[in-house]
Amino acid sequence: MTAAASDHTTAAHPRTRSMESWRARKAFMASRGEVDGPRVAECDSALSWWRTRAFLIREMSLTEERADWPLDLIDRHAEAERTEAVAR
Repeated sequence: MTAAASDHTTAAHPRTRSMESWRARKAFMASRGEVDGPRVAECDSALSWWRTRAFLIREMSLTEERADWPLDLIDRHAEAERTEAVAR
């Protein structure tokens, strides 16, 4: 394991890449035989975020900005829970 790989402890926010980029990243890892692990889980999580956002826009007829609001709220709540768990 390289030093750069061991330093990567926090997951990137799904917005750091487009849905297509996350798909391509996951496909690249799969083509190299990496089908599970933290990097694949990060891709799965990001793709889930993008699917949820697309659902809100398509099925609920929300604008992109309005679809981002509940997702941001969920992100903040999840971050607060992680912080609380670390404090214990």
